[in-house]
Amino acid sequence: MYFKPLSEDNKREIAIERRQEVFKSFFVANFKFLESYAGFYVKDKFIAEDIASEVMWKMWHLGADLQHVTSVELYLLRTIKNKCLNYLRIRQMEYVGHEELADYQFLDSLNPEDIFISNENVMEIENAIAKLPAKTQQVFRLVKDENYSYKDAGQMMGISINTVDRHIQIAIQKLWCALNKKK
Repeated sequence: MYFKPLSEDNKREIAIERRQEVFKSFFVANFKFLESYAGFYVKDKFIAEDIASEVMWKMWHLGADLQHVTSVELYLLRTIKNKCLNYLRIRQMEYVGHEELADYQFLDSLNPEDIFISNENVMEIENAIAKLPAKTQQVFRLVKDENYSYKDAGQMMGISINTVDRHIQIAIQKLWCALNKKK
C-alpha cells in the first residue's frame, strides 16, 4: 500500500475547478493508506477511519487555499498525525474527585470559580453539613454528593421535587451562614 501523489493539474482541478470526480479518485486511491496511518497512532480501526475521512473532508473544503499547500501529501499526513495526537490526549483525560485533589496545591485566584478549597475548608463544610436537619442533610447529600437529580432524590425519599428544591435551598442558606460566621 502506498500513497498516490496529487499532481499539480489535479490539485488545480480540485482547488479551483472543484471537480468532484478528481477528488473522489484521489480519495479512493489514498483513503486506505491514510486510514492505516491513523490506525498506527490510535489503534482503533473505526476512529482511524473517522480521522482519515475528516482530514480528506477538510482538504476538499480548503477550496482555492489548497493551491497554497506546497505538498498535499505532507499536509495530509501531518494533519492526520495531529488529529490522532489530539484524540489520544483528550481520551486520556479522566475525572478526579475532590478527595484526590486534596493532596495537590493550586494557586489562589481572585476569580471565585478558581478558588481552591483547602482541607480545612472541607472540614468546615462537612461539619456544617452534619449540623443540618436529618432530612435536609439526606437530600443535600443525595443531590450534591451523589449527583442524583431532584426527581430521583424525591422518589427515593418519597417527597416531591419542590420539597427537594426547598431542602436544597435551606441547606445552602444554612451552609452559607455557617461558613460566613467563621470569617
